[in-house]
Amino acid sequence: MGTRPENCGLNVEQVRRGEHVTFMPIEGHVTGLIGYMLGDPAARLAVVIDPPLGGTELILALLAEGAQRLSMVVRTHVHANDREGDSCAGLCERTGATLVVGHTPHSHAPTGVCAVHHGDMLTFGGETLSVLATPGHTMDSVSYLWRDRLMCGDMLEFGGGSGEDDQSSPALQYDSLTRRLFSLPEQTLIFPAHPMKGRRVALLSELKGRLTPMLGAGRDAFIASMALRRTAVG
Repeated sequence: MGTRPENCGLNVEQVRRGEHVTFMPIEGHVTGLIGYMLGDPAARLAVVIDPPLGGTELILALLAEGAQRLSMVVRTHVHANDREGDSCAGLCERTGATLVVGHTPHSHAPTGVCAVHHGDMLTFGGETLSVLATPGHTMDSVSYLWRDRLMCGDMLEFGGGSGEDDQSSPALQYDSLTRRLFSLPEQTLIFPAHPMKGRRVALLSELKGRLTPMLGAGRDAFIASMALRRTAVG
């Protein structure tokens, strides 16, 4: 069974360096996944969220450059045909970091894996990640709030996929968007796991305006719309 967080202890752009903290997007060229590395230089600790396939050596180099130890490898969601799984496990093995995933109902995380729930807090040095359960894209999807920034994984991916790897639930996605995402301050910066129409960050206030036509008709209409998209993809 996974442990809870109280027991858990490729272009690089530096977005923020202030108050002795660092925040760096790490974009993978293999899958297009955008990961995020957060560091507390004073404590010499770092975490990485959704490290992209092929990004291990870069992450290790950044850790060495900053003389930081990787305390956690944090994932927003895991697919059945998980392409980043081996890379994340390898990164944990090489650094001693704890692997963190979202809790999935009716299942247990493997031994040594930290399964987080809504409202949990992950600390590294003097910094804290707040866990928001945001199921919809997958059942285990979670987002991580750090200061004024939310790393939301594929929460904003609409339509699901096709075949046996489609784990999406439009009903849960609607609830996560309207009850969790939209309850945050409007100046929150949203960082997805994949570019949003070419953009890699957006203000929540802007996203609300863009998503209102899709969500404004109500939950049932949204579910029906996503079902049509899924049919088109299939």
